[in-house]
Parts: sequence; C-alpha cells; structure tokens
Amino acid sequence: MFIPETLCLKIAKIWRCLVYCLAVLSPLITRLLMGYYSGRDPLREIGLSFGMVGFAIIMLQPLLSARFRWIERPFGLDRLLSFHRRTGLVAAVFLILHPVILAISIGSSRLLLSLNLPWPLTVAKVTLLLALLFSLAALFRRAFKLPFQIWLRAHSALTLLILTGVFVHSYQITIRFQAIPIRILWAALLVTGVSSYLYLNLFQRLGGRLNPLTVSRVSRETDNVWNLNLVPQEGRSIFRYKPGQFIFVTLLRGHGLPREEHPFTISSSPVDRSCLSITAKESGDFTSTLGSTKPGDRAAVMGPFGRFSYTLLPSCDKYVFIAGGIGITPFMSMLRDMYLLEIKKDILLIYGNRTENDIVFSAELREISESGSSPDLRIIHLLSRPEPSWTGEKGHLDIDRLRRYVGDVSGKSFYVCGPPSMMNSAESILRQMGVRGSDIHIEKFSL
Repeated sequence: MFIPETLCLKIAKIWRCLVYCLAVLSPLITRLLMGYYSGRDPLREIGLSFGMVGFAIIMLQPLLSARFRWIERPFGLDRLLSFHRRTGLVAAVFLILHPVILAISIGSSRLLLSLNLPWPLTVAKVTLLLALLFSLAALFRRAFKLPFQIWLRAHSALTLLILTGVFVHSYQITIRFQAIPIRILWAALLVTGVSSYLYLNLFQRLGGRLNPLTVSRVSRETDNVWNLNLVPQEGRSIFRYKPGQFIFVTLLRGHGLPREEHPFTISSSPVDRSCLSITAKESGDFTSTLGSTKPGDRAAVMGPFGRFSYTLLPSCDKYVFIAGGIGITPFMSMLRDMYLLEIKKDILLIYGNRTENDIVFSAELREISESGSSPDLRIIHLLSRPEPSWTGEKGHLDIDRLRRYVGDVSGKSFYVCGPPSMMNSAESILRQMGVRGSDIHIEKFSL
C-alpha cells in the first residue's frame, strides 16, 4: 500500500515526539508503576517529581543538539535547536521549583539559604547556578552582545559539568535508595546524555577534522560576498545532499586566521559530486576573513542538515522563492539543480537587495531565466536603495506588491530566506494573503 510522503513525515514527527515525552516522564511512570506515590506526603512527592523530570530533560538536552540525522530529518535542525533552547529553559524552571517545593514541604528555608549543608546539596546548588547562567545566557546573549564563539565554547565546556552535577546530586540524595529499575533508568539517562555529547564533539567534530575537504577555489561574487569551492580527498566524492540544505564548516587555515565552526548553506547543486560550494557575506569577525582563505586550505564539514528543499515537495510544479540578500544561496542551489537536470517547474523569484551591486549571482540568474529551458524562471529584483538609473522595482516587500507579483496563491509553495525581519514580514504577508501554513517554508536558523 502506498503511503503519501506527507503522511510519512507526520508519522515520523509524532512517534519521535512520543518517544521524547515518554523519556522525559519515564522517572514518574516508573515510580508510579512501582507504587511510590501511595500514602506519601503529596507536596514532597511533587517536589521530587519536579526534580526527576528536570533531571530527565537535562540528560536529553545533548541528544537534541548532537545533530543526529535520524532525529533531525523530519523537523529540520533549525526547529530542533529551537526546541532544544526552550526545553533547556523548562528544565531550569523545574530544577528551581524542586528545592523550593521541598523546602515548603518540610517548613524550613534552610535547604534554600544555608551554606552548611551535606556535600551532595552543595553540588546541587552549584549545578543549579550553572544551569541558571546557561539559561540567562541563552535568553540574553544578543542583548549583552556576547560573542557566539565564547558562548559556544562555554556551553560545550560546562555541559559535562552540569550533567555530572545533576546526576551526582540526585543519585546520592535519592536514587541510590530507590529500587533497581529506577537506578537502571538513571544510569541509562546519564549514558544517553554523555554519549550524545561525545558523539557531537568527538565523532562528528573530530571526525570532520580528520577527513577534511580541500578548498580548491576562492572567488569574489560581489564586493562583500565570497564563494568557496570545496573538493574531497582523492578517490572520494562529495556526500549526498538535497539542494537547499546547509552544512557546518570549520576552516582549518593557517596564517593566524580563526578556526571557528559556522553554518553555511550549500550553493552548488548535488548533481556535481566532485565539488561543493558555499557562498557567504562578510558580516562578522569570522566571515570578514573568508577572502583570506587560500586554495589548499582544509575545511572540516559536518552535514547536510535542513528541510529547505523543493525536492521534498516533488508533486508541486509552481514555486515562489522570496530571497533577501545572501538568503539567495539555498535558492541558487535549487535553481542550479533544476537547470542541470532540466526539471520542469514554474518559478517566481522575488529577490530583495539594497543596491544593484549587492545582487549575488546576477549573471547566472539572468542566464537561467533567459535560457528558454527548464525551469521556467521569472525574476523580480526589488531594491531598497537603488541608484537613480535603476528602472526596476524599488522599496520593500509589502502585501500589495506580493499580490501583484504572485496572483492566485492556490497550488503554489512559498519558500522564504533572508534576514530575520524580512522573513517574519514575508510570512505575515503570506498568511494575510490566505496562504496555508503548510505551503510556507522558512528556515529560521539561529544559533
């Protein structure tokens, strides 16, 4: 029996969510099945339950962020990492409520305020402080202008400390006195967290450094946009990916240049298995050094990730691509793929930039649109700060313009990529136009 791909995707999402919920609630379910809640102090049991659920969430955090493709595939890594951040905040709330409710149940604030406590409780206070700092940094990193790489290194360094501290406290205070099934469950959750952490930091990151790609060409696309071509080691081919997906890249360069991990959308087509291209704009301390990369430099690559690809909707024939600035890169990958494979699709590309000089891939986009072959590409350039000689569209995207460009929205899929404010605005406009949420595809990737 044939099962539609959309139904398979929904089933994949549902069972993964169910497994996660069962894992989070597994301490409560186990205790319930073993009769631990019968005839005990209700307030104390609520306090213990908050602590146990908080422990389970903390131990599963590395599983969500380890970039396991079988977990990421139905959701997209952007949504999975967004969920990871939210569950981290939930865990912090549960861990805060845990001692507060226990203190109320015993009618004493000593558990909260005293520094003269048994060492497992001291471990708990230090771990809780670290967890709170994590949560505050995640919430206010941009407000405090904390550099991402400093945040990433601190996150990576302190994750194991938090996992260890939460486990040691809970085991010494409660779990070692519990029945064997609960102790086994606690060990299993710890192993899940630690092994997921090691998978990302040793297997994936270190593995990429041991088997790097090589930079074969560095070229300038515009005044502040660079294109890097990466090739595999001799005798190997580029991994398989879908047009529109992204990868994590660490450039292993010399001459004092930074070696930081950053996400980049693949701009090439997977038709060519001998080379992979990334195209990036100079917008920060790291990306400003892209032009200093030399052919022969190595690049550790992890991926591919994401669900921002037309190939996931093979039955659709009409697409509207809305791009802003360097957000053209996933669309370029998709257009190149359609062009090389002569895939018949009707494409409207609305591409916003400040000036004409900021248009990335200008000549190639014109070539595809004027080729007379598939795809049937129509391009509308929208400039917010054009030169007086510009005769095309001017200003910003609004609902009147989009209605005029798009016409009837039925039967069309909409893909949006660009600056966050532009994506939020485009999504809001599309919904006002009556476009279904399932027909709007946005990859809000934010680390």
